[in-house]
Amino acid sequence: MKESITFIVNPFSGTTNKDDFDKIVKDQIDTDRYEYTIKYTESAGHATILAQEAASQQKSIVVAVGGDGTINEVAAGLVHTEVALAILPAGSGNGFALHLGMNKDHKSAIQQLNTAKRSKVDTCLLNGKFFINVAGLGFDAQVAYHTKTDSKRGFWNYLKRSLQLSTKYTPEELSLEIDGKKIEGKYAAAVVANASKYGYIFTVAPFAKLNDGLLDIILFKDTFVPRYFMEAYRFVNNTVHKSSITETYTGKFIKIKSVNKSYYHLDGEGFDKTTDFEISVVPDSIWVMQI
Repeated sequence: MKESITFIVNPFSGTTNKDDFDKIVKDQIDTDRYEYTIKYTESAGHATILAQEAASQQKSIVVAVGGDGTINEVAAGLVHTEVALAILPAGSGNGFALHLGMNKDHKSAIQQLNTAKRSKVDTCLLNGKFFINVAGLGFDAQVAYHTKTDSKRGFWNYLKRSLQLSTKYTPEELSLEIDGKKIEGKYAAAVVANASKYGYIFTVAPFAKLNDGLLDIILFKDTFVPRYFMEAYRFVNNTVHKSSITETYTGKFIKIKSVNKSYYHLDGEGFDKTTDFEISVVPDSIWVMQI
């Protein structure tokens, strides 16, 4: 019996042209294994509705075709169901897709999907809001918040925004509690990772595993701004944890209080400022397709 797939495509994500997506699927999908439908999102939040509909129809797999925001929406609609999440990366950063090893070329990614296998992984909550890849607060969240309304997307726009905002950088005064362990200090950012990658080629949590029931916490200490850019190479060679300006921890439940209100992000989507954060892992809560 064939498995049924719904592709949920965000036509506006990233810089990838999706006009020929239907043809690519038709040419590359294994029709001996799968039967499929393709649906396109029309607005923010629509991907979650489409994913929930697919789950109610007992589809086997829902494929998120978009960036990390689209993946977040689709996954939120599939959590605690028997429907598996698959990903065809079509955004700018594609952090979660890269962690899963998915190819950015859609022809190759569909070929990967043809032989992919199901596995169950963890998801997460921040103040009750769902995320599956990486969340956090501080400078990176400030950049995410200010870039989400930009007309231009991609790495160079993100770098430009980072440089602009770094001139007004102030550290966050944070009090953290990680499974009961208390930590205080001034930090540029506090990152909580379920998977390993921010996006692009940047790895923030080299040892993060999706099925270990733990979150990786990376704290970037207060230092002079140029030092952060000097240490940027560590995101590329998987050595962020070895930097003298980082502290790393693991835990299941994290409380963070910021003296001043701080921007935060969920899977790269920036949100307005708040002061109190409760972050937890939800073990074995979603099926994913992995190569």
